[in-house]
Amino acid sequence: MLLLKSRYLLKDPSTVIHDGAVLIDDGKVKFAGCANDISNHESCQIIDLGNSAIVPGFVNTHTHLDLTHLHNFIKYNGDFTDWIRQLVNAKKEWTESEYLSSIRSGIKSSLESGTTTVADITRNGLALEELQKSNIRKTLFYELIDFNPDSAESTIDNFKNIIGNVKQNDLLSIGIFPHAPYTVSEELYISCKSVSKELDICIATHISETIDEANFLTRGAGNFVSLLRDFDMLNDWNPPGLRPVNYMNNIGFLENGCILVHCNYLTGEEVDHIEESNSTIVFCPRSHKYFRHKDHPFYMLGNRNINIALGTDSLASNDSLSILDEMKYIYTQHKTSKPQDILYMGTIAGATALRLDDKIGKLEEGYDADIAVIDVKQEAVTNIYNGIFSQDSECVLTVVSGAICYDKHKVSKEASVN
Repeated sequence: MLLLKSRYLLKDPSTVIHDGAVLIDDGKVKFAGCANDISNHESCQIIDLGNSAIVPGFVNTHTHLDLTHLHNFIKYNGDFTDWIRQLVNAKKEWTESEYLSSIRSGIKSSLESGTTTVADITRNGLALEELQKSNIRKTLFYELIDFNPDSAESTIDNFKNIIGNVKQNDLLSIGIFPHAPYTVSEELYISCKSVSKELDICIATHISETIDEANFLTRGAGNFVSLLRDFDMLNDWNPPGLRPVNYMNNIGFLENGCILVHCNYLTGEEVDHIEESNSTIVFCPRSHKYFRHKDHPFYMLGNRNINIALGTDSLASNDSLSILDEMKYIYTQHKTSKPQDILYMGTIAGATALRLDDKIGKLEEGYDADIAVIDVKQEAVTNIYNGIFSQDSECVLTVVSGAICYDKHKVSKEASVN
């Protein structure tokens, strides 16, 4: 058994306990509360983390780990389709070992920032090998790109053949990820939704990421037309004449909920559809800033019953893979956001989106012991959220399912045994 003690414990985003402790046994939380209330911890390894906060591990609900080594490699000039072209060209010459190295770096960076769960996107399947080696909790979404309606069935068959050989477990789940409405045919979207129901797996897609995407779907105009022609993908396509989320709703993709990544540009009607379908929005704050989008709808959805989780996107459009950094950014830039709500987005909301909210996102008895420990630096803080979201706070310990995956100061080696 392992006993973690600290000055502060957040069992969930709203429950703060001073002088807290978490007892871990067989990968589960056996006790979480005031250190003085704990008993029967003989033969425990005790780690006293001092002036820090024990919090639920962070959930990155959208990332591309394989792009980690593209940090600062691509320059954005205001044209998203040009950025896509640069991305495709940058990856074109990569070897398998270069992909694997990039993924390893992304996993390491995630754990070092207190992220215990990632929803990673893979196009070529190489991420599976590295993620299986790691103790990080993961949902690996296989990305499907095929704008030809005639090949939708074969694309789905190929996906099913690939994942048929994947052994899922407590730390690995598989998802399906039709890329975006400018790279996936209506027929393939419908088939993906059907397969997600058949296999009972999570489904997600990029949606409403740019204004140009809406122009493409409503009028068949804009930069995506030339992009698809360059890749010989447009064929005899006709625009559905609908905005992105309305289009997803019209073809039944939103039915019974799904994960909608970005949602940077929404109308009131589209917000209604998202709420009615019980779908999740994944907001990637600093990637959103990188692409110079206007304020995200998240800031105006406080009174709506919509689950909003956080993602980092990739290091091709971000400076770190840290959900803690994403939360700090919101806390600093948008003072009207309650810190409890921000922490909820980085923990429980992500767990809910990935159907893991009965296992992670809280530090309650019986939950998996997925934990981040944040050094708050200041000796005394009047508000622990100010400490957690201060610019100089940092993760010093990361635990996934009871296993220590990152220990900055090697405190586990110096821990006493009671």
